[in-house]
Amino acid sequence: MKIILSYGLGVDSTAILLRWLLEPGTRWFDLSDLVVVTAQTGDEWVETGYLVEQHIYPLLAHHGVRTVQASRAGPRQKNGIVVHDDTTHPILCLTSAPGAYRLSDELLSVATIPQSGGVRKCSLKFKGWVLDQVIAQIVGDDEFVHVVGFEANEARRMLQDMPLGLPARIPSYPLIECGWDRADAERYILDKLGVKWPKSACVQCPFAFSLAEGRERTIPRYLANPYEALLGLTMEHLAVAVNPRQGLLAGEQLYDLIASHPDSGPLLELFERRLNRLPWAVYDVRRAMGAKPGDAMARGQTYRSLELLVEGTRADVLARLDRAAHLLGREVETDGRHHRVWLRTRNLYYPCVEHALVVAPALAHDKTFKSFEKAWLAGLNGPAQLSLSF
Repeated sequence: MKIILSYGLGVDSTAILLRWLLEPGTRWFDLSDLVVVTAQTGDEWVETGYLVEQHIYPLLAHHGVRTVQASRAGPRQKNGIVVHDDTTHPILCLTSAPGAYRLSDELLSVATIPQSGGVRKCSLKFKGWVLDQVIAQIVGDDEFVHVVGFEANEARRMLQDMPLGLPARIPSYPLIECGWDRADAERYILDKLGVKWPKSACVQCPFAFSLAEGRERTIPRYLANPYEALLGLTMEHLAVAVNPRQGLLAGEQLYDLIASHPDSGPLLELFERRLNRLPWAVYDVRRAMGAKPGDAMARGQTYRSLELLVEGTRADVLARLDRAAHLLGREVETDGRHHRVWLRTRNLYYPCVEHALVVAPALAHDKTFKSFEKAWLAGLNGPAQLSLSF
């Protein structure tokens, strides 16, 4: 029976794997039956990949453990996956491999950011689904043990995970079985490798900022790795331009958090230079917001239409927006970083609509959500609009 370890590159799964490799008595199987599988999102911290290459891959190669790295090949499931490496002698942790469809590719193309509430759809799509495809290729219809790195304090996650994939999938939770939490796993790695293992995550992950501890850990990491910080800042800048209510910190902006740090000057200057080098565009953004059934004060489903109107340098498109505002008799709204002209603002009641011309990096693609036109008409004909007319 194959033993499949979902190796997320972080503390928990690293501790499990390290213990199996260094202490044979802690495992019930031969290493020839083990397959270590990593779903690469394309946006992992380079530091994490480096540590895996320095400390974990040499051990896997020494023991001849099959190691597989894969990622999505495109935005739809029909695009399948790309297997970047399938070997018993791994050497490179391919955190950003050629041919991978990266999570950031998707988020930038639709001018949005990862959502910090509800189901972690990005993790399900770029990790869970990829792992499922790789495992299916390895085991087919055979039974297998699926090892997951839930900690001792994550019993609820374990209970949610246990029924999945039965009867072929037999789940196993070594950290829970031995009563280890994250601190125990960190201590074990530090004792065996002399390294304080960092938290694995995408560089733009909003969950890194959900607690004060995470913010204190991540901001110095950004300052030490400024080019990785640029991805999250660029993604947020585009998303906020299109929708000023967005922000990587549950509506608040990562930019403001970084700017509050006394050593942030060089990073923010680097970010400004990056923005100036990018192509820019004027986008037409329309948003239609439905009402929840029976409650005109509660917002329901929201649909959006995004259309790129014209491209140019940053100065070019800002000048075009100023001219458009003058011709339309409107004012350019700006916070100093983002610029937009409102053609129609949302109502106090739902359904309603809003419409704006915005300036942002030309990284997003035209996209109109299904049912948008129907929702737009419903919003136009909803409760008396308090917004500007054309």
